[in-house]
Amino acid sequence: MFEFLSKYLLLILIIGITACSKHSDTGENNTQENSAIFSGLSRYSIEQESLSNSAEANAPKKNWANVVPGYDISFPFDHASHPEFAVEWWYITANLTDTKNNTYALQWTLFRFASDTPNTPWANTQQYMGHVGLRDGEHAWFEERFARGGVGNAGISTEPFNAFIDEWQWLAQSAKMFPSTLELTIDSQIKANLNFTADKPLVKHGEQGFSRKLRHSDQASYYYSQPHIQVSGELQLPNGIVEVSGNAWFDHEWTSQYMSPQALGWDWFSIHFDDGSKLMLFNMRSKGTQDFWSGTLVTKNGATIHLDESAIQAEVVKRNKVEGRMLPLHWSIQLPKQQYNIQIAPMQTNQWNPGIFSYYEGGTVISGSHTGVGFIELTGY
Repeated sequence: MFEFLSKYLLLILIIGITACSKHSDTGENNTQENSAIFSGLSRYSIEQESLSNSAEANAPKKNWANVVPGYDISFPFDHASHPEFAVEWWYITANLTDTKNNTYALQWTLFRFASDTPNTPWANTQQYMGHVGLRDGEHAWFEERFARGGVGNAGISTEPFNAFIDEWQWLAQSAKMFPSTLELTIDSQIKANLNFTADKPLVKHGEQGFSRKLRHSDQASYYYSQPHIQVSGELQLPNGIVEVSGNAWFDHEWTSQYMSPQALGWDWFSIHFDDGSKLMLFNMRSKGTQDFWSGTLVTKNGATIHLDESAIQAEVVKRNKVEGRMLPLHWSIQLPKQQYNIQIAPMQTNQWNPGIFSYYEGGTVISGSHTGVGFIELTGY
């Protein structure tokens, strides 16, 4: 699920100039200028599209820690930040419904990026970026923020667990992540105050948390999720306050490995099925090679099944034009051995995140042999 992007250097410059800044967009007047996210950024990094001929000149100078097989991810220890790695993120998506059965898709993400600049009295070597987005089936609200580490307005603490940038805060009652609350705003139009609980174990992806991103490659991340989050709370919308409930998905990943300069981007899916099972899939796209698929199925009985590329059959059914790009928003996916044959459609067509690092992120509706809701992320288009 990741791709290191050359805009990492731009990000460090941006945050170095401004201790904290924000950018927001309602989705009504999105621009295309920073849209190649993945030519921009998403879950897995910061684009590296120009590193093919200048890797030594542009790559961070410090020797960051590498992701290797066999590391024993432990909880709650590894909920914390891993500053010895170059990039890391804590990521929540929620599929919500109000009392009138209106649906909403909410995203909250905190990214951490390490630099090789020295600590100063004003900041440390860590940089942070926050993304929040909300879709209601018609509108798409989004805001992006940046902050320097070490100045008190962004970071991760563990006793209790707290991930924050300015007043956007995910705060638990203890070192464990759940129960917890999430508070965020988007401009003055949107506020969210949500309560999270989780009653099933965390899920380690790939090889016990060692998640390969390409076949026959050492490029990987440490990756785990909590897909069993129950949500309740309220959203303050332009037309009033609504009570909501639903399911959420949490991802935590960290890495230092750069993606191949041949990488084009990736497609990522998380799904809450109505029967209680959960599914994560990602597809890494590269020039001149076959797409690389990987995933995890969590059965309704709680068993975890790693899905290699031989277990996944996927096909784009329809593309839609969004912000000048033809995006694969409709998919047909089969897991023959597990007898899943599903179709994925967007909750709404325009779910573009128009930040400095822009990409597609939003809710989905699942039909076929199994029904449910989920999220899709598309980068590099």
